[in-house]
Amino acid sequence: MPKKIDLTERKNQIASATWRVILKHGLDKASIQQIADEASISAGMIQHHFSSKDLLIYYSMKLVLDRVHERAMTRTKAFQGTDEEAIRRLMKFLVPVNHEDLSERRVWVAFLGQSFSNPELLELQQQMNHYTRYIMGMIVDLMGELGYLQPDCDRELEAEIVYCFIEGLIIHVLQSPEQYPEQKVDQLIDYYLTRKRGDQADG
Repeated sequence: MPKKIDLTERKNQIASATWRVILKHGLDKASIQQIADEASISAGMIQHHFSSKDLLIYYSMKLVLDRVHERAMTRTKAFQGTDEEAIRRLMKFLVPVNHEDLSERRVWVAFLGQSFSNPELLELQQQMNHYTRYIMGMIVDLMGELGYLQPDCDRELEAEIVYCFIEGLIIHVLQSPEQYPEQKVDQLIDYYLTRKRGDQADG
């Protein structure tokens, strides 16, 4: 008797296949048949779960966002360390340092182009931006508590500076992952924090 697959599990399977096809062929060239072949199911099965390609793209993009949130919750609950370790972990969280993270980030970048002309996808983009800014706020608060920032600093400006640093690091990792192993990412984050502490000492 064939294994009965849960509805959500099936939709996630299709979404994961969608990611792989997008990474191979690009979002514009990804077809329902290619996704069906990648998922080893029929095109009709995909159309049974998603009545249009737009709905499939929306679900696939939302799954990236959901997995980022799930990973954050899992890692936060499992974390036991000092505030110094916490700030480095937060800064590193959004940077793709393994194959799974790298694939999800590349797919997310592919989705972004579509989001500017699609209100539903734009809403997901804004959710990710809101969540990322929340993390930046946590980083800045920790930086203040640990003496990396002056008490009277402009918190919003410091959050923007951290955001730009991390987003720039993400882009470099996506472009040349072989040049940015996890150890180098750690070194860059340490260098950033060391310079910030030095700036406060000089001030």
